[in-house]
Amino acid sequence: MNDDLWRLTATRMRELVVRREVSREELVRAHLARIEQVNPKLNALVEQRAEQALAEAREADAGHAGRTDLPLDGIPISIKDHYDVAGMKHTEGLPAMADRRSTVDEVVVRRLRRAGAIVVGKANQPDLQIRWNTISHLYGATLNPRDTSLSAGGSSGGDAAAVASGMAPLGLGLDYGGSIRVPATFCGIYGLRPSAGRTPASSTLPPFDGPPSVDLMSCVGPLARCVEDLWLAYTVIAGSHWSDPATVPVPVSRSGANGRRPRIARMLDQTGALVSPEVAARLDDTAHMLAEAGYEVVDAAIPHARRAPELWAEIIGTELMQTGMPEFGFLLGESNRQHIEAMFSIYNLGSEVRNYIQAFIERRQVQREVAQWMEEHPLVLCPVAGMAAPALDFDHMLDREQTQRLFDRMRNIPWVNLLGLPSVALPNGMQIVGRRFHEAQALEAAAAVQQAIGAASVAEP
Repeated sequence: MNDDLWRLTATRMRELVVRREVSREELVRAHLARIEQVNPKLNALVEQRAEQALAEAREADAGHAGRTDLPLDGIPISIKDHYDVAGMKHTEGLPAMADRRSTVDEVVVRRLRRAGAIVVGKANQPDLQIRWNTISHLYGATLNPRDTSLSAGGSSGGDAAAVASGMAPLGLGLDYGGSIRVPATFCGIYGLRPSAGRTPASSTLPPFDGPPSVDLMSCVGPLARCVEDLWLAYTVIAGSHWSDPATVPVPVSRSGANGRRPRIARMLDQTGALVSPEVAARLDDTAHMLAEAGYEVVDAAIPHARRAPELWAEIIGTELMQTGMPEFGFLLGESNRQHIEAMFSIYNLGSEVRNYIQAFIERRQVQREVAQWMEEHPLVLCPVAGMAAPALDFDHMLDREQTQRLFDRMRNIPWVNLLGLPSVALPNGMQIVGRRFHEAQALEAAAAVQQAIGAASVAEP
């Protein structure tokens, strides 16, 4: 069995460790062997720490005997390049930062390691994370482990590919505009984007330290092959911290709906999203699964469904085009720079401060109306992307019209970020969105879907 330990869920691994049926060193060795086998085919992990991981595992085997209080004891994990891990590179995918090494762990990384997790590697991302595909100027492309001719999604594509292929049972991503949900669904695994303010982000690198949208729309979250593993990692990283003033000290609860099944609104293309027949059929199938599990599923759309994605793009686009690109655009690879400029120049509000302020006023109005609507529709079921995993170069050097069409395929994604809501991405391309700080309800519904479709299988690239 030890040769196949990488096939297990993190929850199962922890059970075996607690019962002393498997050592932490055995877990790490199994995953390092798997990394050696499949990472050259996928380019998911861009830096590994085999010796350090084994040393930490042996130390834990010697020092943690009899302990049952560490929720991630001995569990291997991959960490997105964006996050600081002491002694490892932090490049953001940029050649100009190729030699930069972190001296301390980021807060969420520290929490994971204190809970017993063992970092086995850093995962690839696009330059500065700003892309729905994982191709970095420094490290190149990450391939989809389900089909290496397809995109792994982005920006947390390295973590999604690593988790889907068994290099680690857990990955740590960030979702500013779908960066957990897109790669999770493209790679056929589960991903959790918590509520804004739920998990601390302590990066001091631009463009992720300063713009108001980061506090309101971005969130750290886990990727895994089953819902229970999302819970396992989420409860460890959640909680306020002084390094991120936007975090809110709201207790994490697993009570969900307290036995009641809340109403779920099924939403297909009311955001203006271009949705393929295949994706629409999967939405119907998922709605049927939830209805079979006792949920009331109704056809309904959030207020301002079409406007919300555009409002997100206007706010993000204005911040990037007015301050971000002039400061760091020269660092980007040509394809990434062209992609960002083509995408966000469409929605750039210009240099007039009043336009930017008006966008935030409108956001607050939309947020209030959606919150009231969700009192009657606590959960929303809709696709993540409007298409299944596309070709690897699907977003390469697009013109303005092609870029608009790509955004239209992704319109079901950014309204969640605009409103700071939690969302669970499913392996079949769907997402379940909950009210702010009601992650438990969304995860509970995702678990009901998992009962029907199962945990994600390990891909063999």
